[in-house]
Amino acid sequence: MGDFFRRSVNIFEFYKSTLVITLSVSLLGLVLGGFEIFKIILVVFGFWISILMKEVNSKKEYLFYYNNGISKLKLLIISFFINVIFSELFVWIINQIEHLYD
Repeated sequence: MGDFFRRSVNIFEFYKSTLVITLSVSLLGLVLGGFEIFKIILVVFGFWISILMKEVNSKKEYLFYYNNGISKLKLLIISFFINVIFSELFVWIINQIEHLYD
């Protein structure tokens, strides 16, 4: 159980490390295209742009996860699904707040 917990925490830490770039790219979409573009970029494109930036700037970071028993493919897939869940939750909360002021 301890190994599973440690791997889960490591994957979540990796996901958190992608948030700054993901949110920055998404906010650019908000400014240039509106809320609908922001949602699309937040859920899909922002995460993959963040991963691209990691590939260019921090390639050796994956070695840490590999040494902890997490393959790069597993790390990316699970992080993407975490991103979809949290992004959809975030968008839902924003939509609920928007409806309060309609």
